[in-house]
Amino acid sequence: MMLKVMLVEDEPTIREGLKHYFDWKALQYHHILEASNGLEGLNLALQERPDLIITDIRMPLMSGLDMIEQLRVELPSSLFVILTGYNEFEYAKRAIKIGGVTEFLLKPLQYDESLCAIERCTSQLLQIKSIPSEDTSESESESDGEDQLFQKIEQFILEHIDQEISLPIVAERFFYNPSYLSRLFKQRLNKNYSLFQAEVRINYAKQCLAQPSNLVVDVCTMCGYRSYKHFVKTFKQITDMTPTEYRKRLGLA
Repeated sequence: MMLKVMLVEDEPTIREGLKHYFDWKALQYHHILEASNGLEGLNLALQERPDLIITDIRMPLMSGLDMIEQLRVELPSSLFVILTGYNEFEYAKRAIKIGGVTEFLLKPLQYDESLCAIERCTSQLLQIKSIPSEDTSESESESDGEDQLFQKIEQFILEHIDQEISLPIVAERFFYNPSYLSRLFKQRLNKNYSLFQAEVRINYAKQCLAQPSNLVVDVCTMCGYRSYKHFVKTFKQITDMTPTEYRKRLGLA
């Protein structure tokens, strides 16, 4: 698979150095785009739709963070890497709040650490791109990537099924802006995150209820519900029956 990388840096020497710092072709990036500030990067990215965007933070006309904030919505499948210095931690904090930042490269760059960061990005891109054929459109590719994202979110909820996993926690875990991720649930699944999480929990509850040794009240706790009343209400809303009725249908009551 051939990937595109865009380097956004206002210092020509640094930008030129980044072009030769890694063996981009070996990393599967066969097209290197360049921009000298955030505004130029924004326009170029919307036109070329790069897979990986590496950007400085402080630049003329538009900062790297402002650029990311706008591109995150338009390019949900692209990954963003920030070049940051020791004295730019406040900017890094803002980047975390914005979401969508996959890696931070600390200047001056350490080759081995930087290479590992880029390799992690490449691995993630190869997972979410999953283009079946040359005829597959870019929108279909993005759709596949979003489907995989929802699968990963479901797995993340299951791995922490006894905990309260809020949308902001999920967004931070997968480097998305919470508002954008919320819209993505609505647009792609026609449901909000709360219902998605509830369905994951109740499906898990049904598996637990199929085990005769599990008491219904224990299943409630196992699925992350602190209120038994709320658990029963949610179970009935999703399955049209109570947990006890579900067990009776299984012949276990």
